[in-house]
Amino acid sequence: MSTDVGSAGHSRTAAPVSRPVRVSGQHGVLQVFTAAVWRTMCSEDWKGHHANVACGQLGFPSYVSSDTLRVDLLEEQFQGDFVSINHLLSDDKVTALHHAVYMREECASGRVVTLKCTACGLRTGYSARIVGGNMSSLAQWPWQASLQFQGYHLCGGSIITPLWIVTAAHCVYDLYLPKSWTIQVGLVSLLDSPAPSYLVEKIIYHSKYKPKRLGNDIALMKLAVPLTFNEMTQPICLPNSEENFPDGKMCWTSGWGSTEEGGDASPVLNHAAVPLISNKICNHRDVYGGIISPSMVCAGYLKGGVDSCQGDSGGPLVCQERRLWKLVGATSFGIGCADVNKPGVYTRITSFLDWIHEQLERDLKT
Repeated sequence: MSTDVGSAGHSRTAAPVSRPVRVSGQHGVLQVFTAAVWRTMCSEDWKGHHANVACGQLGFPSYVSSDTLRVDLLEEQFQGDFVSINHLLSDDKVTALHHAVYMREECASGRVVTLKCTACGLRTGYSARIVGGNMSSLAQWPWQASLQFQGYHLCGGSIITPLWIVTAAHCVYDLYLPKSWTIQVGLVSLLDSPAPSYLVEKIIYHSKYKPKRLGNDIALMKLAVPLTFNEMTQPICLPNSEENFPDGKMCWTSGWGSTEEGGDASPVLNHAAVPLISNKICNHRDVYGGIISPSMVCAGYLKGGVDSCQGDSGGPLVCQERRLWKLVGATSFGIGCADVNKPGVYTRITSFLDWIHEQLERDLKT
């Protein structure tokens, strides 16, 4: 199931904060950037309207749920600085959270706000009992998309909303022609699929992507009409900011890529279980020798044998966290396929949350 190889990628220092709202950590706690610090939102005076505003600032047209959580259940890094909604402001005056809060040292209620903007990451139609081998069954990876250029499968992608697909920039960089692309979802076989094709309205790749380097390999495709979700077609959850996925955690990659190096694309969707590998090990001179930046994540086996391959590019690397599946990576590159000391390299989605939310919010406003 790996893709093109380029020259060395270079890590960059973190960009200044451009998004003033984020959902953080394993519990999805709401944070606002104000007075140069990320501060956690106290639950006092919090209303549904504020949840709508917060999700709007993240590029989602509505919210699914908002709840409260005891401060002492948060990861330590989120327990230091707090804000509350200014209760003197009427709802119609609260159009951006970072302009509607005041700072405080602690929450009087002892509780903070958690937020969920989309229903995602569930496999409602899938029964684990029916799978054998590595061929996927219908509804097993309901967020998987086939990105087809002039009718031919070229890359994979991951559904994140009814209108948006995440993929790799190298899939679309030279083929920047939205009208030539179609997307198919909710299918396993590319050969006899009656699955409808969706037209692409817009392609956005990261402005810092350079084909000869390997960094910032991420892109978004916007569909011309929204998907209808069902058991076969579901969005994957984006990870939260500051959410960590530990080394060795078993995750899954899927795609229609070739099953051997240099082979043709597979007519059926395949998947593989791959453990996450630390960047330190992945950057070792015997592995990728220093080209792995913090915005990449490696997964696979140093002994080889299991990997993504040509045609899987842009497709999902997903990990399950507390019943929900999350998009941890987008297939970026590898050397060979399943070679020794050459695990798959994926774009690390947590490094590009700001960028994704910025594109979604910008589009929402147009």
